[in-house]
Amino acid sequence: MNASIQEVTQKCVKCAKCVPSCTIYRVHKDESTSPRGFLDLIAQVKQESLELDKSLKKIFESCFLCTTCVQVCPFHLPIDLMIEKIRLESTHKHGITWHKRIYFYLLRHPRLMDIVFRLCYALAPCAFKQEGDKLKWRFKGSFSWQKRAFFPFVAKSFLQTHRGIIAPKAPLEPKEPLRKVGLFIGCLGNYNYPQVGESLLSLLDKLNFSVAIPKQVCCGAPAYFTGDFNTAWFLTKQNIESLATLAAEVEAILVPEATCISMLKKDYQHLIESLKDSQERALWAEKFEKIQAKLQMASHFLATQTPLSRHLETKAQSPMSVTYHDPCHAKKVLGIYKEPRSLLKINHKIVEMQESDRCCGFGGVTMQSEHYKLSLKAGAPKALDIVGTKAQVVSAECSACRVQLNNALAQINAPTQFLHPLELLDKSLSGA
Repeated sequence: MNASIQEVTQKCVKCAKCVPSCTIYRVHKDESTSPRGFLDLIAQVKQESLELDKSLKKIFESCFLCTTCVQVCPFHLPIDLMIEKIRLESTHKHGITWHKRIYFYLLRHPRLMDIVFRLCYALAPCAFKQEGDKLKWRFKGSFSWQKRAFFPFVAKSFLQTHRGIIAPKAPLEPKEPLRKVGLFIGCLGNYNYPQVGESLLSLLDKLNFSVAIPKQVCCGAPAYFTGDFNTAWFLTKQNIESLATLAAEVEAILVPEATCISMLKKDYQHLIESLKDSQERALWAEKFEKIQAKLQMASHFLATQTPLSRHLETKAQSPMSVTYHDPCHAKKVLGIYKEPRSLLKINHKIVEMQESDRCCGFGGVTMQSEHYKLSLKAGAPKALDIVGTKAQVVSAECSACRVQLNNALAQINAPTQFLHPLELLDKSLSGA
């Protein structure tokens, strides 16, 4: 939707339906950071009755961009897009903090990123000990950052290990026709949780799929949601070029990460629509059209376009009970929430938590660094909801949610394990 800020702010009737469920409002009950409060402030900035200073920049950064307000708004006003636009203006005026500039530079240079993350893997044991799929400080203290759980590092990224075309080796039904899909892994799946991609490859292997893993870079979401559209567009162009070539050869391009597929499928369109040059906009829109329909969330494809459920029905029930968290970018943006549950419930007892679609509070790079305390407060009630189910495993098709939920659960010393739905499905199909 290419609506202007003025159009959207004028359409808001201040009915307040968006306020009670807003993630940041539920943290500190401040009307200025409710969705209608954000729109009021944005309108005043555009009317030049309010200066876009650093204090206002901080307020706009406190939005988690969970899109809950868009869903509950009677007019479904794109409040998230308006905040993204004002963040862009704020970035132009005030710049980006040094740590985010470094991070976005690494996103532009994946080979350098490979080296940095390999170095992190080598040095991490000096300060951290690994517990399952998270790192914890060796030296405990009373400060909040000393209690924080981080994502792990690996010696080699997923994309360093898997390249090109991967043919099936052990299909369950070898007489079935060979099918071909592409795979876009995402940064967290590439550098921190490669077991997600490994599980997807294992499932596709058994279903007699050939998998093409093209050249790819970060989807651009970290930069886009921060307001660094230059970096986001730099990465977008590379991925569109690569995926457009692949799209003609495969029946689908699978993405096992909610944030990544939302960025690829929805926000790339917003970036293209923001281009000022009409010829350039038309050129990239044509290229993007070739891949948009082919992009599919992994669980959705597996549930609706493969015989996976039939094969799972022949396997034993798992003793692990599971509660499912709905990532904002999956349910609220793409409408995907039934599919992962339909597959998981075949072999697992699913225990629904209260407000399974309540935002976990990850919120992006800025929230995880400069506004970590807000992220921590947003994650706390979610952790309690998870523990309240008494399920042994919490699952979500999003590694960003994994980072946040692992930390939120660690704060209360909860024993609940996080497993991506693809990991659970692979264990079931493999009889592990």
